[in-house]
Amino acid sequence: MRFLHKAAAGFMALGLLFLAGCGTQDGESSGAAISFTKEGKIRAEIRESFEQSYYDKDELQKTILAEAADYNHRAGDGSITVEKVEVENGMALVSMTYAKAEDYASFNQVDFFAGFPEQAQAAGYDLNVVLSSVKNESDTIGKSDILAMKDATILITDEKDAIALNGKALYVSDNVAVSQNEKQVQRTGEENGLAYIIFK
Repeated sequence: MRFLHKAAAGFMALGLLFLAGCGTQDGESSGAAISFTKEGKIRAEIRESFEQSYYDKDELQKTILAEAADYNHRAGDGSITVEKVEVENGMALVSMTYAKAEDYASFNQVDFFAGFPEQAQAAGYDLNVVLSSVKNESDTIGKSDILAMKDATILITDEKDAIALNGKALYVSDNVAVSQNEKQVQRTGEENGLAYIIFK
């Protein structure tokens, strides 16, 4: 599962190997979480083991801040904000906020598009897909239906971590698991390519 092990090269430089858990909910387990804020920003958090004696919290923080500062210098101030870098009880916690989905995608080197369907098409994403209704799997839509959804957001990603939406999932590709309240999604299967989620 990909996350800050690609985003913050400093973790690798310090010898950390990130093997994020799949949507673990208990605070003690390793895992990552991605969420959309009400303003449409992307908040990402990871908690990982940080127990070896040669790991240094100050060096970790310095390296992550430097990575974010370098990105902001290229992409514009405020593109990424490092909210928290903490080490407690042998666990490292890093929280970061990204101004746009494009910033998350670029910094983490993953596919992560969020916008209107016509914007996705303009960005080169293939919308010739079949999506199923979250409420009724036999209710499916295709490209023309997707493009007609002018007031919905489409999320297209190969990210494996659980993602909390700032809305409810309406239609998804067959490689997406949806939570019971329809507000959290997760791509399933390593070989299943991009996940498509329409939500509002």
